Amino acid sequence: MKCLLLPLLFLGQLTGLCAAKHIASGMEGLEGHVPHRREIARFMRNPVQANNFTDDESLQRLRAHRAEDVRKGFVHAWRAYKKYAFGSDEINPLTLEPLTTRNGWGATLVDALDTIHIMGLDDEFAEAAEKVRQINFDRNDGEPSKVFETNIRYIGGLISAYELSGNRMFLKQATALADIMLEAFDTSTGIPWQMWDVQTGTGSSEAGPPTLNNLAEVGSYQLEFFRLSQLTHDPSYHKAAQRVFDVILDRNEPRRGSVYSVPGLYPVFLDIKTGKFINGKPNLGGGSDSFYEYLIKTWALSGFRLQRNLDMWQESMHSIKKYILSRGSDRRLYMAVGDDDGLDSISDTFTCFFPGTLALASRLLNDNETLSIAHELLMTSYNTFARMPTHIGPENFGFLPAGDDDSDLLESQRAEIKKYGFYLDHPYYLMRPEVIESIFYFYRITGDERYADWIWEIWQGIKANCAVDGGFAGLRDVRLGRRGGLIGKQESFVFSETFKYIYLAFTSPDVISLDDYVFSTEGHPFKRSTSFNGTF
Repeated sequence: MKCLLLPLLFLGQLTGLCAAKHIASGMEGLEGHVPHRREIARFMRNPVQANNFTDDESLQRLRAHRAEDVRKGFVHAWRAYKKYAFGSDEINPLTLEPLTTRNGWGATLVDALDTIHIMGLDDEFAEAAEKVRQINFDRNDGEPSKVFETNIRYIGGLISAYELSGNRMFLKQATALADIMLEAFDTSTGIPWQMWDVQTGTGSSEAGPPTLNNLAEVGSYQLEFFRLSQLTHDPSYHKAAQRVFDVILDRNEPRRGSVYSVPGLYPVFLDIKTGKFINGKPNLGGGSDSFYEYLIKTWALSGFRLQRNLDMWQESMHSIKKYILSRGSDRRLYMAVGDDDGLDSISDTFTCFFPGTLALASRLLNDNETLSIAHELLMTSYNTFARMPTHIGPENFGFLPAGDDDSDLLESQRAEIKKYGFYLDHPYYLMRPEVIESIFYFYRITGDERYADWIWEIWQGIKANCAVDGGFAGLRDVRLGRRGGLIGKQESFVFSETFKYIYLAFTSPDVISLDDYVFSTEGHPFKRSTSFNGTF
């Protein structure tokens, strides 16, 4: 049966039209190149994980002890959630109150599923699965859904739980929710609304003009939707995600002096009605991060067949190396904000995902030069944790570019640059995983035990400063630890990412091997072994 290439007017109506095979969108590169099987075979031969992990028995016992310690920490947090907030989106770890923050469908419940499975918590997994079975995604708390967060936390979590357990209920729930979210893509361009009300069927933005959205929140569906199309043999999910790329590339031509001036270095904000960028200096932090991350990861998940993803990644990397990476006065390599019109020497913890993703790309592409750059960026990211007395880093930090005058900085900022090499812009910590994630990648890619030791050091800092009766709280000031005050916030990513990456740093390296899985931006592992020949 031949699948017709229909205009993308109402994506929800496309579901089920192509029940047989459909040539995947995105297989043709930016210059029209389609990968030959010899190219694909060459990439397939590139290992990601190291093969030199230690076989020393005493070190293996130490690692097993550490893994069990992390597992106990997870169980502590999970039991508090189960006792006081089971089925709710979150628990306030200080007041023990259940919180509705992601439509009341149980964000922590779903986001934690694959971590529970990986840790071998069979009883907890069975209880969670039964609770997930009862979720009705047609009803919510009355607030619009943030489409991006719904995808990475719920849909991604459900797909991963299915792939790890084989329980088709998870796939059924993922598909049901994805079908609802596809309605958010029913716009004049096919670029999704930022917010979607599942009960009224109306879209909006979180703040600002109603058709405003950002780069990460329009371009981070590719991984989950590609895999869902594979699992359901329904191309509509993949087509919806790739359509975003179609429009961005078609409606925006890089032009010096314009808001989009450097090829592959995309501004943060765009109008979903026109598909054009509006403003927001390019960066690798919040609002942009996972757009770039999914370029290379979806290419890998596709068995190296989505050539456009690779081309876009390589174009972006060329521009990022030229305009975003900046040497600080401490000689470390930082990730800044800017383009050919200038640089802002500020960064956030979200950017710290990039060293790990860049290291992954270097192995996929067998590119040692890029691995060297990734390592420099890792050292900078880790330094924001290592220099703090808590061994925990801040939400935002700034630096002084090498050769720049520091007269525009506050005296306190100059003092911190002298002390740490950077200054703390927002000194709080919300249990975010990005630094830990990148260190985990370097451990698995190199087999060097020092990276696992770094993660253990951070874990000790988290236990000492963040552990409370209700799980793990945030810190108001990483320079002060507990005495600076705690924040009653424990988002679902603590279970899906932070705990998972810490735990996997101490398990056997073949547990969720990077040669076998690709992690989503929410830390959900998808199997690389699912075959793809260009059709669904």
